[in-house]
Amino acid sequence: MRKGKRRKGNSQPEVTELDLTRLKTSLPHTELKRGIEFQVQQTNGANAETGKVWICPVCMINIEPGVQHTVAWDLHRGVQTRRHFHNNCWRLFDGMLL
Repeated sequence: MRKGKRRKGNSQPEVTELDLTRLKTSLPHTELKRGIEFQVQQTNGANAETGKVWICPVCMINIEPGVQHTVAWDLHRGVQTRRHFHNNCWRLFDGMLL
Protein backbone atom coordinates (compact mmCIF):
# COMPACT_ATOMS: atom_id res chain seq x y z
CA MET A 1 0.00 0.00 0.00
CA ARG A 2 1.32 3.40 -0.98
CA LYS A 3 1.17 6.27 1.47
CA GLY A 4 0.42 9.75 0.15
CA LYS A 5 1.13 13.12 1.72
CA ARG A 6 -1.60 14.54 3.86
CA ARG A 7 -2.23 18.23 4.09
CA LYS A 8 -3.08 19.90 7.31
CA GLY A 9 -6.48 21.53 7.32
CA ASN A 10 -8.18 21.72 3.93
CA SER A 11 -8.01 18.44 2.00
CA GLN A 12 -9.10 20.06 -1.30
CA PRO A 13 -6.54 19.92 -4.12
CA GLU A 14 -4.86 23.17 -5.15
CA VAL A 15 -6.60 24.68 -8.18
CA THR A 16 -4.51 26.28 -10.92
CA GLU A 17 -6.24 28.77 -13.21
CA LEU A 18 -6.42 27.65 -16.85
CA ASP A 19 -4.24 29.72 -19.18
CA LEU A 20 -6.45 30.15 -22.27
CA THR A 21 -3.64 31.74 -24.30
CA ARG A 22 -1.91 28.35 -24.40
CA LEU A 23 -4.96 26.88 -26.13
CA LYS A 24 -4.44 29.28 -29.04
CA THR A 25 -1.08 27.76 -29.96
CA SER A 26 -0.30 24.41 -31.51
CA LEU A 27 2.27 21.80 -30.71
CA PRO A 28 5.37 21.95 -32.90
CA HIS A 29 5.20 19.61 -35.88
CA THR A 30 7.01 18.96 -39.13
CA GLU A 31 5.62 19.84 -42.57
CA LEU A 32 7.12 19.08 -45.97
CA LYS A 33 6.98 21.71 -48.72
CA ARG A 34 8.75 21.08 -52.05
CA GLY A 35 10.99 18.48 -50.41
CA ILE A 36 12.05 20.80 -47.57
CA GLU A 37 11.19 19.87 -43.97
CA PHE A 38 9.95 22.71 -41.79
CA GLN A 39 9.40 22.86 -38.05
CA VAL A 40 6.02 24.60 -37.74
CA GLN A 41 4.05 26.00 -34.82
CA GLN A 42 1.07 28.29 -34.37
CA THR A 43 1.53 31.17 -31.93
CA ASN A 44 -0.59 34.06 -30.76
CA GLY A 45 2.37 36.44 -30.44
CA ALA A 46 1.25 37.43 -26.94
CA ASN A 47 4.75 37.09 -25.45
CA ALA A 48 6.38 39.39 -27.97
CA GLU A 49 8.65 42.19 -26.82
CA THR A 50 7.00 45.60 -26.67
CA GLY A 51 7.05 47.17 -30.12
CA LYS A 52 8.03 43.87 -31.81
CA VAL A 53 6.57 43.42 -35.30
CA TRP A 54 7.25 40.65 -37.82
CA ILE A 55 7.04 40.93 -41.60
CA CYS A 56 5.37 38.02 -43.36
CA PRO A 57 7.74 36.80 -46.15
CA VAL A 58 4.82 35.93 -48.45
CA CYS A 59 2.71 39.12 -48.46
CA MET A 60 5.28 41.48 -46.88
CA ILE A 61 2.63 42.83 -44.47
CA ASN A 62 3.39 43.34 -40.76
CA ILE A 63 2.22 40.84 -38.15
CA GLU A 64 1.52 42.75 -34.95
CA PRO A 65 1.95 41.26 -31.45
CA GLY A 66 -1.18 39.44 -30.30
CA VAL A 67 -2.10 38.27 -33.81
CA GLN A 68 -2.27 34.50 -34.20
CA HIS A 69 0.21 33.38 -36.85
CA THR A 70 2.55 30.56 -37.94
CA VAL A 71 6.24 30.34 -37.10
CA ALA A 72 8.35 28.01 -39.28
CA TRP A 73 11.97 27.24 -40.07
CA ASP A 74 13.92 24.94 -42.35
CA LEU A 75 14.98 21.93 -40.24
CA HIS A 76 18.15 21.36 -42.24
CA ARG A 77 19.40 24.96 -42.27
CA GLY A 78 18.37 25.63 -38.67
CA VAL A 79 16.42 28.01 -36.50
CA GLN A 80 18.21 31.04 -37.99
CA THR A 81 15.83 30.58 -40.98
CA ARG A 82 12.81 31.09 -38.68
CA ARG A 83 10.11 33.27 -40.21
CA HIS A 84 6.67 34.44 -39.09
CA PHE A 85 3.77 33.97 -41.54
CA HIS A 86 0.11 34.91 -41.55
CA ASN A 87 -1.71 31.57 -41.24
CA ASN A 88 -3.16 31.80 -44.75
CA CYS A 89 0.21 32.88 -46.17
CA TRP A 90 1.83 29.78 -44.66
CA ARG A 91 -0.73 27.61 -46.48
CA LEU A 92 0.20 29.40 -49.74
CA PHE A 93 3.97 29.32 -49.08
CA ASP A 94 5.89 27.27 -51.69
CA GLY A 95 8.76 26.22 -49.44
CA MET A 96 11.59 28.47 -50.59
CA LEU A 97 13.11 30.67 -47.86
CA LEU A 98 15.89 33.07 -48.76
